[in-house]
This record gives sequence, structure tokens and C-alpha cells, in this order.
Amino acid sequence: MLRLLQIKNYALIESLELEFGQGLTVLTGETGAGKSIILDAIAMLTGGRAYTEAIRSGADAAWLAGVFDITGMEALNNLLSEMGFDDEGAELVVAREIHRSGRNKCWVNGRLATVAALREIGSFLVEIQGQEEHQAVLDPQQHLEMLDAAGGEELTALRRKVEAAYARARSLARERDQLVMDEQARLRQVDLLQFQRDEIAAANLTLGEEEELTRELDILRHAERLREAAASAYSLLQGDGTEAGTVLDGLGKALSCIQQGKRYDGRLNGVFQMLESASANVQQAVWELRDYLDGLEADPQRLSEVEERLALIRRLERKYGEGTAAILAYAEKVAAELEELLNSEVRAAEIEKELEQAVAELSDLAGELSQARQAAAERLQAEVLRELPALNLGGARFQVKVTQVPSKDGIPYPHRGGEARVQVTARGVDQVEFLFSANPGQELKPLAKVASGGEASRLMLALKSVLAEAGFVPTLVFDEVDTGIGGSTALAVGAKLAKLARHRQVLCVTHLAQVAGAADHHLAVHKEITGNTTRVVVKSLDGEGRVEEIARMLAGDGDSEVSRQHARQLLSQRCTS
Repeated sequence: MLRLLQIKNYALIESLELEFGQGLTVLTGETGAGKSIILDAIAMLTGGRAYTEAIRSGADAAWLAGVFDITGMEALNNLLSEMGFDDEGAELVVAREIHRSGRNKCWVNGRLATVAALREIGSFLVEIQGQEEHQAVLDPQQHLEMLDAAGGEELTALRRKVEAAYARARSLARERDQLVMDEQARLRQVDLLQFQRDEIAAANLTLGEEEELTRELDILRHAERLREAAASAYSLLQGDGTEAGTVLDGLGKALSCIQQGKRYDGRLNGVFQMLESASANVQQAVWELRDYLDGLEADPQRLSEVEERLALIRRLERKYGEGTAAILAYAEKVAAELEELLNSEVRAAEIEKELEQAVAELSDLAGELSQARQAAAERLQAEVLRELPALNLGGARFQVKVTQVPSKDGIPYPHRGGEARVQVTARGVDQVEFLFSANPGQELKPLAKVASGGEASRLMLALKSVLAEAGFVPTLVFDEVDTGIGGSTALAVGAKLAKLARHRQVLCVTHLAQVAGAADHHLAVHKEITGNTTRVVVKSLDGEGRVEEIARMLAGDGDSEVSRQHARQLLSQRCTS
């Protein structure tokens, strides 16, 4: 439960610290006094959307902090442990700072946290019913969610199974439809891929082939120049045997001279070895030049073949990628895609079988969920009917109607062997709607069409009372749940809120004295204006202060002895109830 709330520089609140206790706490004050600002602060503190406009004029940032008692909240403690926040035992401290720059900071037990983490943690701490949420009971889209909440964890677990089964069936259906959606397009793609595959295969490419061909082309194109260069070099080194002055001749003579000289001076040994090595290398070069010349010849036919081969590779490169490696890789991709397309009919048949089984499983689970909802609907209906007399709706009737929508494209119902076919969504096959009749003899009709605003508010309160024990959120916040009611009905609503507060901590903004009189704690909210500055002030009331505030709510004048007497009577009724 919420123990302490700190608010600084938020809206009209300059600085405020509020302590909350168990039971029912009401916040009262004139319209526009700032009561809802406090509820908005609680919402933002537990992960609600932050608005820079909420920062008090003249301030750079707003600060919100709260201390919660989380004794016995095992699920929340497990979540905090998973998120890595320090375990502070029975207390949880959360804080949030909102800057005009749009930068926000959140803390959980003194450690920085994301807004998403704060929101997830906040869902375990506080449930806020604003004025717009009172209309949820009139929205058929919300009725199924309320019924499932009443069904408890077993029903919720079954719904999760239905959601998973529905997701699998939908995925298989999409895959099947994609395979058979456009047969002509598939055949066109098969023709294109077969052409590309055959074109690349006919080229009989080898990896890196174009580089070798490019080198060979250069040689073939310049064969005569190469022959002239090699022959000239050969002649200079070796000669033709008739001329003197070749390199080998000179090296031979030099070696002979040095050989004679080194007999007398050993320092010439090194020179001799270098000349000897040079002579051997030149001789080796001569032999290789001779072999090169023997193998070198102009080959116009081979030149034409190489040019054609390279032209073919260039054409393929323009279509499928640069270099034989890219072309061959593209060929592998084409082969895989072609195989997939050629086998699509086989895969479609396989998927059809898988889809048939998935739909059968979905039908079984959805039927089981539907039966569980039918049982939960009967329980919820009976429990709400028991709550209505205490809310001055003793003659009213209430029914939870669970139906299914027939659809030839739906799934078998109530199981895989069912003859009927009904519409299905991730939430199952059921449509849930609350029916209501305020007076005896009147036909049950959809709640949204026949319930007044006051009746809708009381029905929401009845539902909250029924769901209180099933829910796990320890703090309920109501913003003007008493809209549209008064008199004895207001007394009944106050009593119901007080009863609900036996199970949960309840905070309620109200304008009704009857509701305020039923509270365990009373906070009065008003504005103080000093010069050009307005601020919200909250005062905890007891004794005569509380009598005066309730008297003001009754008659608009807390000084009237009649209204004071009436206020004392309301408070005495709370003490004796």
C-alpha cells in the first residue's frame, strides 16, 4: 500500500508531503482545488506519461516520490530481483524527476530505472480508475477483460494458451497463402530463374578464370614484341656462337683473370665467388630465355578464343555481379530459390496439414476457454447481483452474456469435431456483453443502452468489489466514482467503498458528503493565492475539522449548525457500521 507521497513543483503544488493509512481515504475540496492533481502525480509516479507542462511555473523540474509497503507481495519482490533492484525488505521507494528539457529520471530503491521498468512495477502497486474509466463498464470491448479477470489465474493461463495457438495458426495460414497466392507469378519466376541458372551453367566458369585469361590475352596480343625483347636479351647474354663480346664471354674472361690473381691475394676470393655466381645466374637466364622463345608463338585462333571467353564473362558480370566468384555465388542463390519454388506445391501441402492440426488444437483450447468463461460468467453474475442491493439497485437485474459469432471461415466449435464454425481472435471465440435492467418487469438490454451515468458508476463499483479479492493490486484510486448519484444512493456507495477498503487501500476523490463520511481518513484540498502565486494546500482532517468540511459539502456552508449536525450524523453512522 502507499504510505508516503512527496510532490514538489508539480502543477499548482509547490511542496507537499502526504501520509496515507489503510482503509478508505477521501480527498475533498471545491472544484478545481487540485484534488485530481494528486491522483495524476500518483499515476506519473507509477509509470504514467510525463508532461513538461505539469512542471510548476518558475521551476525547472518537478519531483515525485513515494514509499510503498510491499509486505507479502511475492510476485513483485521476484520482479524487483529479476530487474536487479536492491531488496529493501518491506518497503519500496520510487521517485521520478521531470525536466523542462524533456529529460526524465526514475529511481527504484535508490537506483536509476527506465520508465518502462517503473510502469511494470507500478502495475503491481496502484490501479487508478479515472472519470473516463467509469465508462469502461459501458464498453462491450472491456466486458470480456473484466470477465477474464473474474475468472482468476486458471482462466488467464488458458487464455494465454489460446493466444499462442491462434498466433501459430495465423502464421501457418499466412505462409500457405503466400505460397499459393499468385501461381502465375510463381511460374514466371521459375522461368526466369531457370534461364539464369542455365546461362551461368553453360558458361562453365571456374573461380578466378577471368584473371588468368586477362594475363594470357596480354601475352597473345604482344607476342611479337615479347619475342623481339627475349631474342635481344638472349643475343646479348649468349650470342649466336660467332660473335664475341657477349655477357657470358665477358664473365668467363673476368673469372679467368680473377682466378689467377687470387693465387697471390686471398682478398679476391670474394670477388671471384660473386662473379662465379653471376655467371651461373646468367647461364640459367639464357637457358630459360631459350625455352621461352621456343614456346612463344603468335596464335590468332587462341587470341580470338580468349577474347570471346572474356567477353562472355563480362556479359555475365553485368547481369550477376563482378567477377566469377560473384557470378557463381549468384548461381547458387538461384538454384536454392528455384528449388524452393519448384517444391512450393509440396510445402503448401505440408503446411496445409500443419495448419489443419493447428486449427484443431485452437478449436479445442478455444472451446475449453469458452466453457471456463461460461462458468465464470455465472459466478460473476451472481456475485454482482448480491452487491447491487447495497448500492440501491435491489430491483435491478444483471446478466453476463457470452456468445459466439458464426462464420463459415471460422474454426469448429465447441471443439475440433464441432459442427458449428465460429469467428476466432487471439482472445478466443467469445463475445461478452453485460445486460442490465434497472427496474422489475423491464427487459434485459445491453448496459450501454439503458444504464444512466449513476447506475454505470455503481455497477463499476460493484464489479470492483467482486474483483477486489481476485485482484493483486493493493491500492485502488477512484476519481469521482460517485458521479451522477446522491441521497441514499450516495450513502450506499460510501458504504461499498468502505467495504472494499477492508481488502485494499482505497483513495477516492469525491464531492459527496455521504461518501466522505464513510472514510477512515479525510484530506481536504484547497488553493491559496498570495499575490500572483497560487499553490495547492492539503490538510488532514479529524474531529471538528472534518465535521466542518462535511457540512460544507452538504450545504456549502460549514458554519451552519444544521449542516454540522447532519455531518456528525454521517460520521456516527460510519462508526457504528
